[in-house]
Amino acid sequence: MRKKRTPWPRWAKILRNILLTALLGFMMWDAWGWPTFFFHADLRRTERRMLFPEPELAAEIETTGGVPYRIELVGDTAVTAYPSHGTFFTIANKSVHHLKKGPNLICISRPVELPDGTGQSACYAALRPPENAARAVLALHNDDGDFLAEGIRKGEIYLFYARPEPDEYGRVQMGGNWFFLPQCTYELAFYDADGNVIQEISG
Repeated sequence: MRKKRTPWPRWAKILRNILLTALLGFMMWDAWGWPTFFFHADLRRTERRMLFPEPELAAEIETTGGVPYRIELVGDTAVTAYPSHGTFFTIANKSVHHLKKGPNLICISRPVELPDGTGQSACYAALRPPENAARAVLALHNDDGDFLAEGIRKGEIYLFYARPEPDEYGRVQMGGNWFFLPQCTYELAFYDADGNVIQEISG
């Protein structure tokens, strides 16, 4: 006589179904190539799909709210990215910049906190500066006026911080023209240790 199996209690069946549904969901998530758990992992996966080798240069800047903004240089291409879509499943919000020969200027698409802690600012990065550059100065022109910014060296790039003057209430307001280079014009000069101009670019 065959022994009768004891049926699972109701709570065990519910738990089993939940676990099976979660497993199926994660398998579909992986099969469809959706976000990974980590921002850097998603960024590197995208770069591999674009057949990019390991980045030659990587700098990470902290933007407003503590969100990291990563700049990677791969040959004649720069990849910029920051995490989005929450904290559990995170994707890299990416932009690809095709570089010209020599120095290039790109704009960080998010406001950053100034190094001296005085508030938010727009930030610009000079990639591939001349090897003997000891100083860099950016002259930026947009609808809010003309601005000069002294470059701050960070690894193999120069960072420039610029913003308009605060209004009568002490607020700094920056429109989209601060975060989209085609809406600005600029001159960028690099100097050697003796203060001589060694290269200039404009856009």
